[in-house]
Amino acid sequence: MSLLREVMTTGDVSTLNSSATPLTGDATFPGTSESTLQYAVLVVSVYSDVASATNGLTVSQSKDGTNWDHTDVFTIPAATGKTFSFQPQAEYFKVDYTNGVDAQSEFRLSVIKKKTYVKPSSHRIQDAISTEDDAELVKSVLTGEDVDGTFQNVQTTVDGNLSISDNSNGLSIAQGLVTGVSVIHKFGAAPDFDTGDNEVTVWDGAEDGTAWELMNYVYSTTADIDSLSSSDNGDTVDMEIQGLDTNGVLTVQTITLTGQTRAPLTTSLKRVFRVKNVGATDLAGHVFVYVNVALTAGVPNTAANIRAIVQPENNQTEMVVYTIPTGYTGYMRSWYASTAGANKTSNYIMKVKARPLGQVFQLKHRASIDDLGTSHIQHVYVDPPKFDAGTDLEMTTQMLASTTAASISGGFDIVLVAD
Repeated sequence: MSLLREVMTTGDVSTLNSSATPLTGDATFPGTSESTLQYAVLVVSVYSDVASATNGLTVSQSKDGTNWDHTDVFTIPAATGKTFSFQPQAEYFKVDYTNGVDAQSEFRLSVIKKKTYVKPSSHRIQDAISTEDDAELVKSVLTGEDVDGTFQNVQTTVDGNLSISDNSNGLSIAQGLVTGVSVIHKFGAAPDFDTGDNEVTVWDGAEDGTAWELMNYVYSTTADIDSLSSSDNGDTVDMEIQGLDTNGVLTVQTITLTGQTRAPLTTSLKRVFRVKNVGATDLAGHVFVYVNVALTAGVPNTAANIRAIVQPENNQTEMVVYTIPTGYTGYMRSWYASTAGANKTSNYIMKVKARPLGQVFQLKHRASIDDLGTSHIQHVYVDPPKFDAGTDLEMTTQMLASTTAASISGGFDIVLVAD
């Protein structure tokens, strides 16, 4: 054991790069070039009763003793001993020290050249870590085991965060900490319907007695949604329109209203699921996104051509209608419904439906709700249902009791994951 300890600690003191002579303010101790050959580790220890200049300790290495291509610099605090260790990277080294503005009373700079490996400088766990502390650079790959026993490397997001972030955590997703994942919150209301309307879509068009009354939402079969207008000629604000193009690709465009005159969309759409006022002025009239048709005072003459309606007091759509874009998979986390705003005591059947691409609408959940003042239901999925790209999703409601002028609101949350 003693022989091993002797071998492990064998080394020499560098007299050319060590000093115990105090320096005056701003003075420099100039190191002298020495060979690193025969040495495995350079250990530099320094103490001064006053602080060094910024980056006052310089450890340089060189191939030829003239061009110092490899340099490490440190700022030494007052009355704090510091130790640093270096692996030789070139044939020569030297250590320079520049004092701060105050003259030293004590100064000890020592360089030991170790011929074999020596444990690098270390800290007690309780000690605070400073950016000026010595450190070893370690690069590694984290590997984790899947539930099926397969080991995989842990990746990071584009933000440098570990991609093992909880994908079900809405805050993490909203903060952009989960790569390729976003949350879609769809909310809406059927503002005015009755038992005679049977089952209606929860969206702005379910409004009895209006020129735009359309109790059941109509889906386009081609990318024919190309127009925007308002029922008020004074509306000239910018409207953001979110939907899908002919290939089902998520498309967001901003179009300026031209009052009751049709404003064409930049890109014709196959689906529209959100429209909002992104200008600085509130809307005065109802805004319509539609398949081009004749207008009367800005309102499409054919209600079945309407694909989105913005109530002026909302400045954005209220439509529980959504389609999973191309390149994504959707997972429904939850849905809710409320009778807040209903005018009379009624019973409602709420349905969540999905139509996979090329198929028909299928019931995914059904619930009933009573209007006793204000009632609310919510369903949170433990295992979220999965919806592939191109799937249409919507919420419908049907009033069972005999009444008129009722309303209901609802919505659902979708986690959208890039394929």
